Amino acid sequence: MNQPEDVEIILSHDRHYQFHSSVLARNSLLLADMLSERNAVPFSNKAKAAKIKIRWTIELTSIEGHGTLERLELNNEGKPIVRTQGIGLILNENGRIPTKMFDYYESILYSFYGKNVAISDDNIHAALLDAVAIIEIAEYLRCVPVISKPVDVALVKHGQELFKYIARQPYLWAQMAHRIKSELIFKEALIHLAGNWNVYKDDKIAQDAISNVPGLRDICEKHHVKLDGRRERMELAIISLYPGTLAAPSEDRPIRREEYSKDILVWMALTFFRHWFGQRIIVRKGGQASDGGYELYKALGTAGEAYMDKSILNQLHLKFPLTKKAMNVLENHLLEIKQCIKGLVEHHRILKNESQLDMQKHPELVNYLTCVDVQREDFPWLAQKDGTVNGSGKNGSEMIRRTMAANRAPAQFSEQSRAAYGASDDYYGGDGGSVAQGTYDNHYSAKADGSTDVSPRKRIRQVDEQHLFRQVERY
Repeated sequence: MNQPEDVEIILSHDRHYQFHSSVLARNSLLLADMLSERNAVPFSNKAKAAKIKIRWTIELTSIEGHGTLERLELNNEGKPIVRTQGIGLILNENGRIPTKMFDYYESILYSFYGKNVAISDDNIHAALLDAVAIIEIAEYLRCVPVISKPVDVALVKHGQELFKYIARQPYLWAQMAHRIKSELIFKEALIHLAGNWNVYKDDKIAQDAISNVPGLRDICEKHHVKLDGRRERMELAIISLYPGTLAAPSEDRPIRREEYSKDILVWMALTFFRHWFGQRIIVRKGGQASDGGYELYKALGTAGEAYMDKSILNQLHLKFPLTKKAMNVLENHLLEIKQCIKGLVEHHRILKNESQLDMQKHPELVNYLTCVDVQREDFPWLAQKDGTVNGSGKNGSEMIRRTMAANRAPAQFSEQSRAAYGASDDYYGGDGGSVAQGTYDNHYSAKADGSTDVSPRKRIRQVDEQHLFRQVERY
């Protein structure tokens, strides 16, 4: 660079630096204001003869908060006319000279020349302290674009430790991500905010932080509404499921009641499941729960003994005192039905983890849904570039509020509602076509008197899942 180093920056009594005014002004708006030509010293002939190059001197006069820089008045020989702090700050706290602030300023100033921003890689806590301090100074200097990428990379390289921090306080990380325009950190924070919105929407601390990010509340509500829609579609598909050939056990039309009676224990098992599932929804363990239905859906997606275990079945047995053999057969049917339900949960991808957090290693951190699908259009700074604001316009906050109000209202399955869901009469007990079908064997033989007897049990054959999912895809 042919230009001389014509700016002196004094951070402390023993930290004096010389930089190029063009580099400083190009990277920092604050320094650009200070380094205007009208503030430059007009050199005397003596100064020119002495080849003095310093035309501006800037001094760090305070280390409170982000620190304070002041331009010193120079005489025509490039010497300070009045020094506010002698030859730079001399600080001593209990015998220890605090140098962190000086290190941060030095790191940022040298980053203007392409050098890396110095952020600790010892652990995520130390890295976070450095990152926050550097961001605050960069905002003061108005040079955030210069340090944003290095800070982003320095934090992200901590991997799971970073993602654990984000999961604990996503609203604070969303704020930081917005300040440095970090797409990865913002996306991670948004997944946790929208997934746990039932909690954060009533959390004052979280809402105060969220309000500091333009459009963030609308974005969270938008994705919360989307989650509500996914939950409702899955719950509707579950409550409407008739697995196997249960709805049409014979090819004859009309089907005789004797054919249906052969599967009486299958019907009882399905009724027991719906009884239990309906209770869960009514007592607000589904989408209206504080966890957004996570525990319920997780159990449904696990199947087996994850729900409706022996203790529940024993209560049902008291109400329906079947023989031991019949009860065993019913339990086996229930296990088969649970497998069908598990398939539905997997199909709706409600338990898919879209975050970077490893749920297998850190299950204690998350008890809500993280299947939030974040798109680049959700990043506020990109929307602002386009001249739009997230949550505005015909698809904006007004629509979100209306949708949320509708979701809070009791579901009324009118003809209009059924049409909106694209559902056929099959799912509402009408006379439409066939429901989700697989192949069930007959498990019972009819006696001469019309009663049924439990025949040696034949396993229910594999349900044709592709056909099953074709039937419920409308949801």
